[in-house]
Amino acid sequence: MTKVLDRHPQPALKFLAEDFVADSFEKINVVLQELLAASPSSVEEWREWVLWRSELDSVIAEESLKRMYASVCKTNDEALEKANLDFQTEIMPKVEPIDDLLDRKYLDGAFRDALRDGGFDIYDRSIELGVKMFRQENVQLNADDEKLSNEYTRTIAAMTVTYKGEEVTLSGMSKYLADPDRVVREEAFRLVSSRRLIDAEALDAVFDKMVALRDKVSRNADFENYRDYMHVGKERFDYTPEDCLAFGENVKRYIVPAMRKINEHRRQKLGVDTLRPWDTSVDLDGADAFEPFTDAAGHVDVSAKLMSAVAEDFGEELRWMSSQGLLDLETRPHKGPGGFMDNLEKRRVPVIFANSGTTHSDVETLVHEGGHALNGLFCRDLEPVAYRMPPLEFAEVASMGLEALVMEHLEDVYPADEAQRARRDSLEGMLSTFAWVATIDGFQHWIYTHPQHTREERTAAWNTLLDDFSTGVDWSGLENERSAVWHRQLHIFQVPFYYIEYALAQMGAIQLWLNYRTDREACVAAYRHGLSLGGSTGLPELFEAAGLSFDPRGNGFADWVPQIVAEWEKAV
Repeated sequence: MTKVLDRHPQPALKFLAEDFVADSFEKINVVLQELLAASPSSVEEWREWVLWRSELDSVIAEESLKRMYASVCKTNDEALEKANLDFQTEIMPKVEPIDDLLDRKYLDGAFRDALRDGGFDIYDRSIELGVKMFRQENVQLNADDEKLSNEYTRTIAAMTVTYKGEEVTLSGMSKYLADPDRVVREEAFRLVSSRRLIDAEALDAVFDKMVALRDKVSRNADFENYRDYMHVGKERFDYTPEDCLAFGENVKRYIVPAMRKINEHRRQKLGVDTLRPWDTSVDLDGADAFEPFTDAAGHVDVSAKLMSAVAEDFGEELRWMSSQGLLDLETRPHKGPGGFMDNLEKRRVPVIFANSGTTHSDVETLVHEGGHALNGLFCRDLEPVAYRMPPLEFAEVASMGLEALVMEHLEDVYPADEAQRARRDSLEGMLSTFAWVATIDGFQHWIYTHPQHTREERTAAWNTLLDDFSTGVDWSGLENERSAVWHRQLHIFQVPFYYIEYALAQMGAIQLWLNYRTDREACVAAYRHGLSLGGSTGLPELFEAAGLSFDPRGNGFADWVPQIVAEWEKAV
């Protein structure tokens, strides 16, 4: 993450010294105390106070991200792990109580109404909620939860298998699940699943501790359960837990039958008696697994070409990020799982992390994170810093929406047959996302409304949900593996209840895709406009700005699903 000197220059700090680094509580506290002692006496002085605090928050956020990013890139480096944990469990727990005092200072300010009416309404709403939710006794509990999260990362990152005499990461094994040879696919699947089962007991033990901690956090804050606590804490002002459950019912009604149709076609095309877990990624015509690139440079090149096909500057931004050392894409031992984008808030530029293979799915991942990066870049000039953080339900429209748009340009980059295959897979993915999200979200609803559950009860609840959203894949003889599949979903461990957002955003992405097929120029302009608003307005308003409707219950499935299935039928 080198210093950025071109294209997106770092804004000058207005309130802090340019060389200020938030690497100790002592340094941070000097500014916190100055903020507490300040006595703004006009609307403009209060506005400056908010921006002063925002600047400090930006510098703190950048220091936090740099430490986390370094540790997840090299999970076996004890010094990096310690630096990250020290910040999250030693420094931030001291900052949070003072942040609460600053929140209360703002709420008690004489000019609060004028600030709210002058563009700080969303900011004001968040501050008010933060004060409602804060409990001093939860600071240490959240720090303990962070330590457990780090333990999960370390455990997952250490997972490798020996295949054909070589040590291979689990991400690196993904290409073998698309091998035309069913024996190879099954061997790869069983090898990976067996490796995951080795640590199943350890991961269950970690999660048991997490559930107990989180339940205590919610009760400390006067909530009946952690589900309700998180729904409020995530600022879900525009939909309810009941909406989420209704969404799940609509998935059963519209998505599951469509996916069963798709999987039955797959079974017949493959000529197998039953569709097994290792049959879901292979090409239906028996073609070899397509590798659109072989290294990180190729990964960037292919993804950037697809993004530029939508809008020239979209791909240029990804190439620029690569040139600035803002991407880490290769898979390697002891690198953390998954992929993410986050913003270096002092420099106001994004970074992307991904533990990638060499498949089209990995291209989709980089395009996805590239959409998040565009969101960060398009709203980088907004103040305060909270306005550069869109609600997750719309942030994922930026990413999933871009995935949907590039689907229309696969033929520009891939060979025709591979483009058709990737398009078919993407259309299937649009639908399968909903079933998986409903499963994960429903599982978390059950977990945290039954906090005293046993592991056996948890496993039973998981398997019931898998049955409810089953799409025709036969797991016979793999009951233990099936029961532990949720272990690989890092969100359950590390960012609880961050998952329904993917489904709400996918519904936005589908609308965006349909709009693009009607009027590309207008669609891209609306998409760009929506992203430029960051988090400065409400969730329904962000969807509207991008030309979309916010639909938390999935009522639009009745209209959209047949259109997606029709396009899928053309691709097969």
